Amino acid sequence: SGPYHEQLLDVLGAYASYRPDVGYVQGMSFLTAVLLLNMDPADAFILLSNLLHQPCQRAFFRMDADMMFVYFDVFNLFFEEALPPLFNFFTHIQLTPDLYLIGWVFTLFSKSLPLDVVSRIWDVYFRDGDSFLFAAALGILRMYMPQLLHMEF
Repeated sequence: SGPYHEQLLDVLGAYASYRPDVGYVQGMSFLTAVLLLNMDPADAFILLSNLLHQPCQRAFFRMDADMMFVYFDVFNLFFEEALPPLFNFFTHIQLTPDLYLIGWVFTLFSKSLPLDVVSRIWDVYFRDGDSFLFAAALGILRMYMPQLLHMEF
């Protein structure tokens, strides 16, 4: 119950009413919170609605497993090409994209990264679209690759 709590509930409630086929899905609160830091609730609702209508977000928030796995498979192709040592390591330990990528996609990184970094990712995402989510994910993996390759799972 912080300063934006009521506005957050209002926007999420309005969205759940507007799209009962989607309702509320965990992760929406992170998206909405970032929006409310930058705009009034009415504009946050409009942007949230448009954001969740993008192909990748729509597949994830509607829990369309077939489409989600298409995105995971495409990500894996880019992952294998861009970061072969880490891809091979993840494959060896059976760490699949659905175990880490889903949280990044649901929240557009807003749960995992500092707000200033999230803002930069969102700026480019709004300009370039869904493909940038996967480029950002690969960037994060590249940045942490030395540590990840030496971790024991």
